[in-house]
Parts: sequence; structure tokens; C-alpha cells
Amino acid sequence: MTKENNAQQRAYYRMDTMLPMSYRILTSEEARNPLPATADALFIEQYFPSALNELDERIEEAVNVIREKSAIMASALDALNEKLNFIVHGLGEHAVKHVLPTIPVNISAGGLSLNLAQSVAPGTTIDFIIFLNINNEPLLIRSQVVKVIPNPDATFMVAVEFRNLNEEMRRQLVYFIQTKELEMAREKRSQQ
Repeated sequence: MTKENNAQQRAYYRMDTMLPMSYRILTSEEARNPLPATADALFIEQYFPSALNELDERIEEAVNVIREKSAIMASALDALNEKLNFIVHGLGEHAVKHVLPTIPVNISAGGLSLNLAQSVAPGTTIDFIIFLNINNEPLLIRSQVVKVIPNPDATFMVAVEFRNLNEEMRRQLVYFIQTKELEMAREKRSQQ
């Protein structure tokens, strides 16, 4: 790590939290294209399809297990899932914000770490869409992998450094982390 990276590590407080978010691992060619300033529902659905695809895959797996025991129940769940998909697509932008998976991360105003199922090489570019507050616009963040550590469960802890943050985005991250710290301190005091 460079001196600049070490200084940045100390410049921002890190915390473990859960965030509604998705990511996209980019090829070197894709990384040459800039991210847009804002994201509407169509952009989120097309650019970050893994979030919605993951949910569909998990639902499909669960329904298939249920189908082995009850075809009627599986059929009802399939119909319900189709109805929910119809509603989500009908609601548009506001609904997409609520269907992103909530992922455990360790985050600071300089970067984050999370567990991924696949390994990525240091230097790889990853784009994130992160909702710090479900009522606000998401942050679209380009990042670069700085560290990859294999976990015992065959996943990989991947640490990234944010690359395209403007001052407003950094301010939102710092505010989010400070607010979470205050909430944790209040909760700890109330438990004593």
C-alpha cells in the first residue's frame, strides 16, 4: 500500500453495517466508460441486473424445493412471484430501490469491504450502487480492488477504494457513518 492509501485509511472511520446495494465487476473495456451522475430505475435494472437476478434465483430455488412436497403451494408461489414482478415493474424507479439486497459491508468515506462468492484480482474495477438512505438518490460509485483475502467458507473478502467520489458524495458517506455511530452509542447507553 502506498503512503497515500495508508493516510486515507486513517483519515476515515470505518464501520460494519448492512446496506441496500448492488455491484458490477467490470472488464477493463467497461471501466473506460464513465458512470452517469444519477440512476433511474431502468439504468439500475439494466446495469446492475445481478441484484434482481439473485432474488429471482433464490425464489426459484425455494419454490423448487417446495414443489417436491406440494405442487399446489409451488404453483401459488409462482403466481405470487409473477404478480410481485408485475407490480415492481409497474411502480418503476421507486420500487427498484426497495428490491436491492441488503449486504453486510465494512464502509468508510474512502472505500468498503465485502464478501464475494468469486475472487477478483487487485486492480479490478467494481461499480456500486448504494442506498445510504432509501428516501434519497443512490450513490453510483466506481471503485478499485486493493485487497482480496480468501475466507474459510470459499468466499473472498474484497476491499475496494472509491475512485469517483465528489465532495457531496463523500459528505453523504461521512454523515451516514456519523449518524450510525450516534445511533449505536444511544442504543448502548439505553442498554446499560
